[in-house]
Amino acid sequence: MLLIYWRGSLVASKEYHKAYREANLEKIKAQRKAYREANKEKIKAKGKAYWEANKEKIKAKGKAYREANKERIRLKQEAWRKNNKEQRKLYYQANKERINTYLEVTKERRKRVRKTYKKDNREKILSQAKEYYQANKERIKARYRDNYHANKEILKDTRKKYYEANKERLSLKQKAWRKNNPAKVRAMDAKRRALEMNQYEKLSADDKFVIEECYELMQLRTTKMGFAWHVDHIIPLSKGGKHHPDNLQVVPAIWNMSKHNRNNDRWQEKWTKIY
Repeated sequence: MLLIYWRGSLVASKEYHKAYREANLEKIKAQRKAYREANKEKIKAKGKAYWEANKEKIKAKGKAYREANKERIRLKQEAWRKNNKEQRKLYYQANKERINTYLEVTKERRKRVRKTYKKDNREKILSQAKEYYQANKERIKARYRDNYHANKEILKDTRKKYYEANKERLSLKQKAWRKNNPAKVRAMDAKRRALEMNQYEKLSADDKFVIEECYELMQLRTTKMGFAWHVDHIIPLSKGGKHHPDNLQVVPAIWNMSKHNRNNDRWQEKWTKIY
């Protein structure tokens, strides 16, 4: 009987306190605020002591929660930023000096943390970036396009200054890339020549893929067979042919060089007999 009575009293007590909180919500908030104001140092010291004593436990709990609620946290943060633009702006204006000082003091540490994170999570970051781009492709393109048109001269000047300051490093980087990507270099050179001759059509993603495959095949045949191969325009660009998959063939370089700028028909039979 005593146990039943005690449990009944406990339930009644919970209900009473719940009803009291709901009826005196503002009063309770004001009391708590006043307490915090009057006991700032005491609360701070207590919080610091608890953190020091339970640091690893708190970190592990926080990490576990973030991992389990990634999407919920992201949406919540996004919604808050969207709905509190003015509040964020006012907060920054009121605390500009303190924020800037903090950013300056922690600059190197934050740089090291970012560098370490990028190194340890390279594949994850690339995957997330790719997913985000695919999901927001048109919006990203529009943003970059608008930004470019709005700041064309500034961007041009910035690129020029950057190039002048890093000319040697960029030149070495470009040479290394061209050396390591011969098929792509040839594809780019062919596209440039086609543009110069006004023989370049707007290509679909599939067409671009097929053209890249042609140049990859050219490189593979050159490596495997021990002599040079070229990607040839069946109808030469100078004769009105297009830089398009339908007008490309992978042939031995010697045949392509003997063909010069003539059409394919006259040389097909000779090439078939030799190779």
